[in-house]
Amino acid sequence: MNASFEKAMKLAVVSGLKATLGPAFLTTAQRRPSASTWVAAAVGEMVLDKLGILPSRSALPLLIPRAISGAWVARESMRADGQDDPWAAPMGGAVAAGVALFAPMLRISAHRVLGMGDAMLGLAEDYGAIKLGCEAVGMSMDQVGQAARGSMEEVKERVMPAVQSIGAGSM
Repeated sequence: MNASFEKAMKLAVVSGLKATLGPAFLTTAQRRPSASTWVAAAVGEMVLDKLGILPSRSALPLLIPRAISGAWVARESMRADGQDDPWAAPMGGAVAAGVALFAPMLRISAHRVLGMGDAMLGLAEDYGAIKLGCEAVGMSMDQVGQAARGSMEEVKERVMPAVQSIGAGSM
């Protein structure tokens, strides 16, 4: 398997675990203007996942975005590497959907065998997804942390004036 296709499929796996994480890695590594938005979305998705308010990723409402995300990152990753493989997008979508269907079964098994709580399993899954994303695009964990902090600062700069104006209007 060539390196570009392998990278594309790793990003599809990451997208199967967290729909916004694959695009966050790809856009950050490529220094696209949309990177901070994708990073903020990925952080938010991880937080919401730990709160347990999202339906199962294997349920259709969350399976479809993961498949689309996997297809998109696979295609965009290949294109960025100068390859336009027509199978990249369908394979990326299938890989992401497969991971989204398989991961909950793996978590249930790990819970039964290891006795770990759901939150700990979720954190372990996030760590594995982040490590795989780092490997795929050649980023370090420090760079991921910097991207997350920068994105959160940008969100804060956008949101705080609106929050302050709401508070000022109610006085």
